[in-house]
Amino acid sequence: MVALGAGANRVVTGVRVEHVCGDPGLSDAADLALRRRIVSAALRALETPVTGPTRFDPDASEQKEAVDAA
Repeated sequence: MVALGAGANRVVTGVRVEHVCGDPGLSDAADLALRRRIVSAALRALETPVTGPTRFDPDASEQKEAVDAA
């Protein structure tokens, strides 16, 4: 988790380092749906008050997970 190592308080899980906001291995429609889930998770992360490093998963509707950055 590069973002946690950099001290980010809000981390949105992407696909891979090379393709953070999408997956070129998916069909166009599936890739679009994935990118929309990632952006929705990012917006949810910005709206959510956090007290420390927190990971937001694009595949979870309202779930957030506090993580230990130590």
